[in-house]
Amino acid sequence: MALREPEAPPLPEGIADYIAAVKIARDGPRPDLETARLIADANAHRIAVPRPEGMRVTDSFVVTPGLETPVRIYRPACEGAQAAIAYFHGGGFTTGSIESYDCLAAALAEATGATVVSVHYMRLPEATPRAMIDQCFDTLVWIAAMAEPLAIDASRLCVAGDSAGAYIAAQLAILARDRNGPAIAAQLLCYGVFDFDETRPGLAAARDPILTLPIVRMMNATWRECDARDPLPFPPPLETDDLSGLPPALLLGAALDPLLEQSQAYAERLTAAGVDARFETAEAMPHGFLRAQRFSPAARDAMRSLGDAFRSLI
Repeated sequence: MALREPEAPPLPEGIADYIAAVKIARDGPRPDLETARLIADANAHRIAVPRPEGMRVTDSFVVTPGLETPVRIYRPACEGAQAAIAYFHGGGFTTGSIESYDCLAAALAEATGATVVSVHYMRLPEATPRAMIDQCFDTLVWIAAMAEPLAIDASRLCVAGDSAGAYIAAQLAILARDRNGPAIAAQLLCYGVFDFDETRPGLAAARDPILTLPIVRMMNATWRECDARDPLPFPPPLETDDLSGLPPALLLGAALDPLLEQSQAYAERLTAAGVDARFETAEAMPHGFLRAQRFSPAARDAMRSLGDAFRSLI
């Protein structure tokens, strides 16, 4: 007798509507990567939320030799220098943009009261992980150097990311320590990928309606193929031997997420290294739920809680 698949878990109010809104292929097979990127940006209005009153949003570029990195800067309405967050979007290292993650970046700025600089980094497979990380590190250095025109407090410069972006943010915190880079005051890491070990116990057991095991495997394979072209000279955050001296970390996991165990493991390793690491799990939530601000009261509550924790930390 064939085994029955486990029933899909119930989702919080509004999450099913969010999943329908961000679905790329409504009928038939998923389009190629280039088309999927365009569709995600063109459909960003489906998950958009109104700008908070008084928030100023500016698009600009970080210019380095041979490269211009688009950034979108969100400044909440308040006087004086603000804390700053360099934010790196998700998308499995291959999709995602400052446009398709606009709703999350704006909500993060509102919840934290910080100026958020959302970074559009190079994506795989056109880029390599090494080029991507170097680009993001250069952007972090630029944000610190532009403290005066950005009207930010460079002593309260933080890194944040969700999913693939959490990997980038965590890696930048390590590199800033090791390369004598900008001082990082805190790291916000939401349902992140912190290594590429497919034997981790949480992967096969998860029942996430968004991030499935085949998608995780495809992401890992793309990472490995691209990394082989120009290997990174350091391991993923979860495989880094020395995590001491890193800034305080707020880690948010999603209960249905196959990457949940990675967030838990990284929080434990940070704590063991003497880092103030605080871990919370959003119950019944799938991967990527923070983009559901338009649809889900629970997602809005989670963002407010993240903002409150950030304000108390900073």
